[in-house]
Amino acid sequence: MDYSDNKLLRALSKLLRLLPLLCMGAAILLFLTRWKDLTVDDFLSYTPSQPLLAMLFLWLAFAVKSLSIMFPVMLLFAVSGRLFPLPVALLVNAVGIAITLTLPYLIGRYSGKDLTEKLMLKYPKIAELRAMRSKSGMFFAFIIRAVGVLPCDVVSLYLGNTRLNYHEYLIGGVLGFMPDLICATIVGMKISDVSSPWFWGTIAVNISVCVISMLVYRQYLKKNRAQ
Repeated sequence: MDYSDNKLLRALSKLLRLLPLLCMGAAILLFLTRWKDLTVDDFLSYTPSQPLLAMLFLWLAFAVKSLSIMFPVMLLFAVSGRLFPLPVALLVNAVGIAITLTLPYLIGRYSGKDLTEKLMLKYPKIAELRAMRSKSGMFFAFIIRAVGVLPCDVVSLYLGNTRLNYHEYLIGGVLGFMPDLICATIVGMKISDVSSPWFWGTIAVNISVCVISMLVYRQYLKKNRAQ
């Protein structure tokens, strides 16, 4: 293989590493130009009426969300709550959030080693995450999801780039999303009846979980800083 072949392979390799980030840029642009003011009813108007196709459409939307950073995942949870019975909606949303967590993790994992430094320049809080990284990858993934210290997809890029074990990352991340997932799914089901005890009870429980998670996070942060 001559020099020109090596040069071509290096160029293709660089392009393949950049391609996922370019897709993320395209998804962000799409969100800003077409989906910025999207509501639950707007999204329902695009969703197929057949249940299986509706599931596949929602999972595709979760995949797009994972690349856009700004797309509100709570909207997708609520849409699922409007479309399906509660057990099915929760399952659809759990699979969806697993997709949302996986794609940017893989992009981060197979991007260059300098991605973490670039993310730290744009999101200084990542330095805080690096400092508090614990031995338990699952708990670490869980607590930063439950508290929401940074956008979901930014954290996924960082954890993929720093090679956190995927299974620990995914289980911890999905569990960390569960309070918001359950709350938004139920709210989506009851959004037409704001006087429902389910509606307000779910919101109250979610607020309580958020407060408890924040307290645990602060204690966790203090403990890791002291070590």
